Amino acid sequence: MNKVYLKILVLIIGICFIPLYLIGCTTNGESNGETKIFEIANTEQVIGKKDEEVVTLRKHYMILNPPKDLIDVKELVEKYIRDHPIEDEMKEIEGKNRNFYMSFYRESDDLPRDWQPDESYMNTDRMEHHKYDLIASIIWSDAEPQKEYNVYDKSKEGKVMKRMQFIEDQLVE
Repeated sequence: MNKVYLKILVLIIGICFIPLYLIGCTTNGESNGETKIFEIANTEQVIGKKDEEVVTLRKHYMILNPPKDLIDVKELVEKYIRDHPIEDEMKEIEGKNRNFYMSFYRESDDLPRDWQPDESYMNTDRMEHHKYDLIASIIWSDAEPQKEYNVYDKSKEGKVMKRMQFIEDQLVE
Protein backbone atom coordinates (compact mmCIF):
# COMPACT_ATOMS: atom_id res chain seq x y z
CA MET A 1 0.00 0.00 0.00
CA ASN A 2 2.83 2.44 0.84
CA LYS A 3 4.51 1.67 -2.49
CA VAL A 4 1.32 2.64 -4.33
CA TYR A 5 1.14 5.99 -2.49
CA LEU A 6 4.82 6.62 -3.17
CA LYS A 7 4.38 5.93 -6.90
CA ILE A 8 1.34 8.24 -7.04
CA LEU A 9 3.27 10.99 -5.22
CA VAL A 10 6.23 10.69 -7.60
CA LEU A 11 3.86 10.76 -10.58
CA ILE A 12 2.11 13.90 -9.28
CA ILE A 13 5.43 15.64 -8.66
CA GLY A 14 6.62 14.71 -12.15
CA ILE A 15 3.41 15.94 -13.78
CA CYS A 16 3.52 19.26 -11.91
CA PHE A 17 7.19 20.22 -11.84
CA ILE A 18 8.57 19.02 -15.17
CA PRO A 19 6.33 21.32 -17.27
CA LEU A 20 7.08 24.25 -14.94
CA TYR A 21 10.80 23.58 -15.32
CA LEU A 22 10.52 23.41 -19.10
CA ILE A 23 8.50 26.65 -19.25
CA GLY A 24 11.18 28.36 -17.16
CA CYS A 25 13.90 27.13 -19.51
CA THR A 26 12.17 28.44 -22.63
CA THR A 27 11.48 31.85 -21.06
CA ASN A 28 15.10 32.38 -20.03
CA GLY A 29 16.47 30.72 -23.14
CA GLU A 30 15.27 33.51 -25.43
CA SER A 31 18.67 35.24 -25.40
CA ASN A 32 20.67 31.99 -24.97
CA GLY A 33 23.18 33.77 -22.73
CA GLU A 34 24.09 35.98 -25.67
CA THR A 35 24.52 39.72 -25.11
CA LYS A 36 21.80 41.68 -26.92
CA ILE A 37 20.77 45.32 -26.98
CA PHE A 38 17.34 46.53 -28.00
CA GLU A 39 15.37 49.74 -27.60
CA ILE A 40 12.71 49.63 -24.91
CA ALA A 41 9.46 50.33 -26.75
CA ASN A 42 7.36 53.41 -25.94
CA THR A 43 10.09 55.16 -23.92
CA GLU A 44 11.58 57.61 -26.44
CA GLN A 45 11.21 61.24 -25.39
CA VAL A 46 11.65 64.38 -27.48
CA ILE A 47 11.76 67.43 -25.25
CA GLY A 48 11.38 70.81 -26.92
CA LYS A 49 9.74 71.98 -30.11
CA LYS A 50 11.11 72.82 -33.54
CA ASP A 51 11.00 76.55 -32.82
CA GLU A 52 12.87 76.27 -29.49
CA GLU A 53 16.61 76.84 -29.13
CA VAL A 54 17.33 73.43 -27.54
CA VAL A 55 15.75 70.08 -28.38
CA THR A 56 16.58 66.92 -26.42
CA LEU A 57 16.19 63.31 -27.53
CA ARG A 58 16.18 60.59 -24.85
CA LYS A 59 16.27 56.91 -25.78
CA HIS A 60 16.25 53.91 -23.47
CA TYR A 61 17.71 50.49 -24.21
CA MET A 62 17.99 47.13 -22.49
CA ILE A 63 21.14 45.03 -22.46
CA LEU A 64 20.48 41.32 -22.01
CA ASN A 65 23.42 39.49 -20.42
CA PRO A 66 25.70 42.54 -20.15
CA PRO A 67 29.44 41.98 -19.73
CA LYS A 68 30.78 42.07 -16.17
CA ASP A 69 33.80 44.22 -17.01
CA LEU A 70 32.94 47.95 -17.18
CA ILE A 71 35.33 48.62 -20.04
CA ASP A 72 33.59 45.89 -22.02
CA VAL A 73 30.23 47.52 -21.25
CA LYS A 74 31.57 50.87 -22.48
CA GLU A 75 32.88 49.29 -25.69
CA LEU A 76 29.56 47.49 -26.21
CA VAL A 77 27.45 50.67 -25.99
CA GLU A 78 30.04 52.59 -28.02
CA LYS A 79 29.80 50.02 -30.82
CA TYR A 80 26.01 50.04 -30.58
CA ILE A 81 25.76 53.83 -31.02
CA ARG A 82 28.24 53.70 -33.90
CA ASP A 83 26.15 50.99 -35.61
CA HIS A 84 22.80 52.68 -34.76
CA PRO A 85 23.29 56.47 -35.03
CA ILE A 86 20.38 58.52 -33.69
CA GLU A 87 21.32 61.97 -34.99
CA ASP A 88 19.53 61.18 -38.26
CA GLU A 89 16.25 60.77 -36.37
CA MET A 90 16.28 64.50 -35.64
CA LYS A 91 17.33 65.78 -39.09
CA GLU A 92 14.26 68.04 -39.32
CA ILE A 93 15.50 69.92 -36.24
CA GLU A 94 18.95 70.56 -37.70
CA GLY A 95 20.34 74.01 -36.95
CA LYS A 96 19.13 73.89 -33.34
CA ASN A 97 21.21 72.79 -30.39
CA ARG A 98 20.31 69.11 -30.14
CA ASN A 99 21.07 67.13 -26.98
CA PHE A 100 21.21 63.34 -27.03
CA TYR A 101 20.83 61.03 -24.01
CA MET A 102 21.03 57.28 -24.38
CA SER A 103 20.42 55.13 -21.30
CA PHE A 104 21.15 51.41 -21.09
CA TYR A 105 19.51 49.19 -18.47
CA ARG A 106 20.01 45.63 -17.28
CA GLU A 107 17.17 43.16 -17.13
CA SER A 108 15.81 42.58 -13.62
CA ASP A 109 12.69 41.37 -11.82
CA ASP A 110 11.39 44.97 -11.74
CA LEU A 111 12.51 45.71 -15.31
CA PRO A 112 11.89 42.59 -17.43
CA ARG A 113 12.68 42.53 -21.14
CA ASP A 114 9.01 43.05 -22.05
CA TRP A 115 8.52 45.99 -19.64
CA GLN A 116 6.30 48.84 -20.79
CA PRO A 117 5.57 52.18 -19.11
CA ASP A 118 2.31 52.31 -17.19
CA GLU A 119 0.43 55.58 -16.77
CA SER A 120 -2.79 54.10 -15.40
CA TYR A 121 -4.83 55.94 -12.80
CA MET A 122 -3.73 54.01 -9.71
CA ASN A 123 -0.36 52.73 -10.91
CA THR A 124 2.46 54.73 -12.47
CA ASP A 125 5.61 52.97 -13.66
CA ARG A 126 7.94 55.10 -15.74
CA MET A 127 11.50 54.67 -16.95
CA GLU A 128 12.82 57.06 -14.29
CA HIS A 129 11.61 54.63 -11.61
CA HIS A 130 14.26 52.13 -12.76
CA LYS A 131 17.49 54.10 -12.25
CA TYR A 132 18.89 51.28 -10.08
CA ASP A 133 18.98 49.11 -13.23
CA LEU A 134 20.79 51.80 -15.27
CA ILE A 135 24.24 50.40 -16.14
CA ALA A 136 25.44 52.77 -18.88
CA SER A 137 24.67 56.13 -20.44
CA ILE A 138 25.94 58.25 -23.31
CA ILE A 139 25.48 62.02 -23.46
CA TRP A 140 26.45 64.48 -26.21
CA SER A 141 25.11 67.48 -28.09
CA ASP A 142 25.72 69.52 -31.22
CA ALA A 143 27.50 72.10 -29.05
CA GLU A 144 29.60 69.43 -27.24
CA PRO A 145 29.99 66.62 -29.79
CA GLN A 146 32.42 64.61 -27.66
CA LYS A 147 30.48 61.72 -26.19
CA GLU A 148 30.50 61.23 -22.42
CA TYR A 149 30.13 57.61 -21.33
CA ASN A 150 29.18 56.53 -17.81
CA VAL A 151 29.22 52.85 -16.90
CA TYR A 152 28.20 51.32 -13.59
CA ASP A 153 28.68 48.09 -11.69
CA LYS A 154 25.65 47.84 -9.41
CA SER A 155 24.47 45.42 -6.77
CA LYS A 156 21.12 43.68 -7.21
CA GLU A 157 19.60 46.39 -5.05
CA GLY A 158 21.00 49.12 -7.32
CA LYS A 159 23.84 50.33 -5.12
CA VAL A 160 26.74 51.61 -7.23
CA MET A 161 29.76 49.39 -6.54
CA LYS A 162 31.99 50.98 -9.19
CA ARG A 163 31.59 53.78 -11.72
CA MET A 164 33.75 54.72 -14.67
CA GLN A 165 33.40 57.88 -16.74
CA PHE A 166 34.91 58.42 -20.18
CA ILE A 167 35.07 61.37 -22.55
CA GLU A 168 35.30 59.54 -25.87
CA ASP A 169 38.17 57.08 -25.13
CA GLN A 170 39.75 59.01 -22.24
CA LEU A 171 39.03 57.72 -18.75
CA VAL A 172 38.09 60.59 -16.42
CA GLU A 173 39.45 60.14 -12.90
